Amino acid sequence: MRDDSVPVLRSPRLRLRPIAAGDAADLLALAHDIHVSRYLHEGAPPSAEEQHGRIARGLEQWALRGYGMMTITDAGGFVGRMGVFHPAAAAEPLLVYALCRRGWGQGYATEAVPVILRWLRAAHGFEQLSAHIDPRNVGSLRVAAKLGAVHRGTVARAGVDLDLWVFPT
Repeated sequence: MRDDSVPVLRSPRLRLRPIAAGDAADLLALAHDIHVSRYLHEGAPPSAEEQHGRIARGLEQWALRGYGMMTITDAGGFVGRMGVFHPAAAAEPLLVYALCRRGWGQGYATEAVPVILRWLRAAHGFEQLSAHIDPRNVGSLRVAAKLGAVHRGTVARAGVDLDLWVFPT
């Protein structure tokens, strides 16, 4: 991955940058917070070693595709992760995010998602991006609707039916 291809995105309150090995402890704590992970459907929370593997795969995605997962920080530090999940074998990319509880109710997802979508359109020509949202995740459903995403049905993932939302860029 070339340094000039790695974005650092900003909004009035947030900074988004590609994940890095130094984020492992924050990402591990996020994954182990049951209140955060209950709607993610990513399997069992990872061990420290597995978290490092997730970061390595995330960095490989950046190198392969030029986009991927990012950490979100505010003035107080780590807030969560957000970005595009698109493994090599996947047909289409997905917008995914998880915020730590101190970031809930602050409007951070509503602020950060458009920043990523604008960058994806400008840098990669994306016209839309899908998200799979657990229908019990009222907060993420509100973010999707507020940002103009359109509900397009359901998809099954990890034995769970999730709502398919499509965000325009």
